Amino acid sequence: MDADARRNYRAALRQAEAELAAHEKRGEALRATVEGLKSLLAVKTPSKRGRKPAPVQRRRRRRRSAGAGHPEVPAGTFKGIGPTAAYRKFIEMYGDSYTVPQIRDALLQGGVKSSSSTSLLTGIHSVRRRDRLKAEAEKRASGASE
Repeated sequence: MDADARRNYRAALRQAEAELAAHEKRGEALRATVEGLKSLLAVKTPSKRGRKPAPVQRRRRRRRSAGAGHPEVPAGTFKGIGPTAAYRKFIEMYGDSYTVPQIRDALLQGGVKSSSSTSLLTGIHSVRRRDRLKAEAEKRASGASE
């Protein structure tokens, strides 16, 4: 980089820093204005026709995905396998300590095809329930035969 280009970039940097500082000052003033207006609106004022003032709407926080925290499943692990077989293979590989949304996300990561993530979630719940009922029935049968 030659000296003229370097000088131009330095001048652009100084200008950008000055604009950023001015922007931050304007931002502080704007924040103070917003806080003042919020406190003004929070004061109960007589409303028209005896109506209560509308409640202040609070912003909803975006929920973290319920499926976060699933194990890293290599792509293609469950490719070509149906949801039921993929669920049972997942349980064999990783155990049953994961939540259904975590299992769903892991199966999708592993290549299971589904019309929607919601339908896959419903399917996993059904398979899990069937497997649980089957295990309970086997436990009762083995207890009755003794």
